[in-house]
Amino acid sequence: MKNVFIISIGFLLVNCQFQKTITSKEIISQIKRVADYELSHPSVHDYDLQHDFANGWIPSTFYVSLIPLYEATGDKKYLEEVKKWGNKTNWTCAPRLNHADDIVCGQVYLDLYRHERKNGYIENLVVRMDSVLQTARRGREEWHWCDALFMAPPVYTMAGKILNEPSYIQFSDSMYWDVYDYLFDHENSLFYRDDRFFTQRGPDDQKIFWGRGNGWVLGGLARLIPYVEDAAMKQRYIELFQQIAERIVIAQQADGLWRSDLLNPKHYPSKETSSSGFFVYSLAWGINNGYLSRADYQPIVEKGWLALNKCVNEETGMLGYVQPIGAAPDSTNENTTFSYGAGAFILAGIEMLELIE
Repeated sequence: MKNVFIISIGFLLVNCQFQKTITSKEIISQIKRVADYELSHPSVHDYDLQHDFANGWIPSTFYVSLIPLYEATGDKKYLEEVKKWGNKTNWTCAPRLNHADDIVCGQVYLDLYRHERKNGYIENLVVRMDSVLQTARRGREEWHWCDALFMAPPVYTMAGKILNEPSYIQFSDSMYWDVYDYLFDHENSLFYRDDRFFTQRGPDDQKIFWGRGNGWVLGGLARLIPYVEDAAMKQRYIELFQQIAERIVIAQQADGLWRSDLLNPKHYPSKETSSSGFFVYSLAWGINNGYLSRADYQPIVEKGWLALNKCVNEETGMLGYVQPIGAAPDSTNENTTFSYGAGAFILAGIEMLELIE
């Protein structure tokens, strides 16, 4: 915790100013603006659908934020938007049976099922999960890229708790830690995006760790841990979460955001909001749930949140600086936006509401 403590001291004098400028009213207004922009601009989703399915990972990682948004604000509009989206695809999963990206929609279905116990929301999902349990290879073969740890494990863990099916949790746990053994770099406490990066190096001969990839991992842990009941199993996830969190804060830049190449920020110097959104979300969640020190981490989170807000277009509510669809660090600019970036921003705002209250 030494590095975190040093950083928190550096922010100590400005922390009071942050607390004065962040209000619940402003947070709610901003996350609704970002959500409403995504919902009212089908061009964003049309672009997604050129690369994905209507219930695939790109739209799903936006819709995953809407039930939490409904829970935080009480605005049923967002509950109804989830229903509209699910009805369009008859509450099915995307077609690739064992592909982690094609089951992330299950997080949304299960979140809605918690509120309205309608079997139609999850019937197809259960069929998919049962089929995967019978056909899946080991984790490093099926979930061989770190993004997958956001897409699939929270679905199985949520389902295991909500539907009282421990086999889903046991399956996911086994798969998860095999991916960990394969992709986690113990020297840097970060995940490689995939095995291509085992030997690649950046311009300063640094290892390459993708910002959004590690954002997916940390955000996935925040989505997963609340549904793990076994104490020993839960503690292992918490310790991994804390380990990554401690490393992530060191990579935060002076402007409060992170870069797409975490250890080589000068390689792609533009700010990047999808990774930053997931980091702010996850760190705030960690504070709110008692897994991270408020004194050490809150200044970092608040600085990140204020920086994210500067990337929201004041007129439209569009979140800019979202790195486009990809699988490695890359550049971005104020005009690039994608659904998953908005989803991360909304989740971050929801945790900020609890943090400042």
